Amino acid sequence: MCGIVGILKTASAGSIRNEVETLLPYLDHRGPDAWGSYGAPGIGLGHTRLSIIDPGLGHQPMVSDDSVLVYNGEVYNYLELRDLLRSYGMTFRTDSDTEVVQRALDFWGTEAFRKFNGQFALLYWHKKKKELIIGRDRYGIRPLYYLPEGGDVYFASELQVFDHLGERKRFWSEEDLFDHGLLWNTTGDRTVFKNIRSLEGGHFQVFRPGHCGDSVPYYVLGETYSEDNTSSFEIQKEMLREKLNESVRLRLRSDVPVGCYLSGGIDSSVTSLLAREINNNIFKSFSVSFADPSLDESEYQKLLVDSLGFDHHSLKVSAQDIEENFVEAARHFERPVFRTAPVPLYLLSGLVRQNDVKVVLTGEAADEILFGYDTNKELKLLSLWKEGATDDKVENVLLQLYPHLDHYADSQQIGFLKMYYEGFLKRFEGPLAGLSMRVSNNQVLANMFNRDWNIKFDFDSFEEKIGALLPRQSGNWNLLRKNQYLEMKTLLPGYLLSAQGDRMAMGHSVEGRFPFLDHNLVEWAFALPEASKIGGFNTKHILKESFKERIPSAIVNRPKRPYMAPDLTAFFPSGRKGRLVEEFLNNGIVKDYGLFDSRMIERFIGKIERRGIESAGYRDNMLISFLLSAQIIEQGIRNPQRKKIDKDKMANRILEEV
Repeated sequence: MCGIVGILKTASAGSIRNEVETLLPYLDHRGPDAWGSYGAPGIGLGHTRLSIIDPGLGHQPMVSDDSVLVYNGEVYNYLELRDLLRSYGMTFRTDSDTEVVQRALDFWGTEAFRKFNGQFALLYWHKKKKELIIGRDRYGIRPLYYLPEGGDVYFASELQVFDHLGERKRFWSEEDLFDHGLLWNTTGDRTVFKNIRSLEGGHFQVFRPGHCGDSVPYYVLGETYSEDNTSSFEIQKEMLREKLNESVRLRLRSDVPVGCYLSGGIDSSVTSLLAREINNNIFKSFSVSFADPSLDESEYQKLLVDSLGFDHHSLKVSAQDIEENFVEAARHFERPVFRTAPVPLYLLSGLVRQNDVKVVLTGEAADEILFGYDTNKELKLLSLWKEGATDDKVENVLLQLYPHLDHYADSQQIGFLKMYYEGFLKRFEGPLAGLSMRVSNNQVLANMFNRDWNIKFDFDSFEEKIGALLPRQSGNWNLLRKNQYLEMKTLLPGYLLSAQGDRMAMGHSVEGRFPFLDHNLVEWAFALPEASKIGGFNTKHILKESFKERIPSAIVNRPKRPYMAPDLTAFFPSGRKGRLVEEFLNNGIVKDYGLFDSRMIERFIGKIERRGIESAGYRDNMLISFLLSAQIIEQGIRNPQRKKIDKDKMANRILEEV
């Protein structure tokens, strides 16, 4: 995995290459092994490399007679594509997937994107046409941002690169920041910052000097969807095993060791099992455990390690560790987050690098493609309720929705729970589907923002905005399929693959790979009948049934619980505000930064201290992470850390005057 930068502007070859090189140090964590730069009149491209495939010859920018490519990611089917291109007469000088990607774009143009199976973001300069094509993988696994400024355009893997273009470039967009607060992501190509755009997953875009084209989708989830109502459940299970096995096999392609993350849940257990079976070498596995027993899942991690014989490494994380590392992790988030859960993953990627591993497989996205989220259970409950389910049935389901939350198992709370969910009966079948609950919980943010922003939440207009995300063919989808699509457009790229995935792994130069996001598997799973994915209220039904003979039963049968880390306990040690709250949420700095209403922040902190963190609710835990991370990011924007070019890392510097 790597970092890429690009500049499209009217400038000489030498000056534009020099400007590119000043930006490379800020992406060193994404690619510490080698740097490279390219300059020609009007175009500059830069690359920081994490060497995974063909470490000796795969340096970038990769230059041919026709094109120049900088590329962040992996295309796993590069061997098959190389053979195909050779059959058309093409020759290759390296064994890298980078050269295959470049040749594919040379040969097929933008149609090449449909042929790639992988995770990538790229900048491809066509010398003769004088056009820059940017592209991103189907699900937005790897990041790509751009900043149009006058007739110039700047491109980068991370937002903080734009802080080093002279005067301040990142200014908060109030509307988009609120959207991000509601959804854990912005919509479309928007970011939380004015004027900075993010190329959407499954899109490419063409730029020419002085001209910014529209982004074009080359992939839409479910575009060719046709529900599989003919295959038996036994055949479906066999197909799932085959497709997952092939996905893992492709993602083990590497010239450096591959490890795996073990969470203690079935998703990472399955990917680790398959990796172990495909490659008989002893794998290194990595896990987070917690000092707080209520959050710790190490007993389940140990079950799988003992079963499969991994060389296992575990990191125990305390609330104090969260507080001590939150600032550094937040600067890698680049957007506010509602949970501290990314911080242990940031620390874990450090442990991975200490053990000389650059690549890890993870179980991300199984919840999205196989109906693993509890919102699916909530939607099924609401459907039953609306269809006339008895009070006993409704109450019985409510008490089992969230086994890890005490108040859901408390029969004395049933009246409150029914009142809460009853409020969604008129709305849950609308465009928001399962996002309704998340949006409802997060509306409280409107009261926390700077009053001068005049932020108001209007459900109807917001519902219309989210409805616009759904593709035209979604009119034939059922409710849970719509919910799956929306989760994969919002939570997955905006949080799980970004703040918890790419940013935390790349913070220590580690590449995460996601077998559940092979597009062949995703599209197949999208067409499965609802009952195959959620049997009754049993989520990920087909995954559990497919691997129950090969995974310890305690893991298969355990109730679902989300991965969580200490929140308020980290920031209010002994029930009093800790160092980070004092530093970033005091009245003076809140007023100075201007993001939030200082009176509301003071009231919120006072409530927690008066009532105690034991009585704090789910929203309180989310709010503290959001408020702190936003303030930390603002501080970083105002005080960017300056870094110098390391000339020893420059593997190639290319200058073309014509």
